[in-house]
Amino acid sequence: MDKNKIDKYLGKTVEVTIIDGSTLQGELHKTGEEIFKNEPNLYTPRNYYVLVNPQTLQANKHTIFKCSHVQKLREMECD
Repeated sequence: MDKNKIDKYLGKTVEVTIIDGSTLQGELHKTGEEIFKNEPNLYTPRNYYVLVNPQTLQANKHTIFKCSHVQKLREMECD
């Protein structure tokens, strides 16, 4: 998927389908953002995306991916 399309969803709760068919959910962020400065695994790598739990800003397990891994992305409804 195009990086510019994905960037439009930064900070929003989304559902992402990646190339292996897995469906992931969470709030979309980029690695290297200031909120991750105390988490080297999320701060040091660049040009990746990560899904986090919106309440805790903790990364969901196995949710770091590149834009080329995204097959489908949709914004989720907020409750």
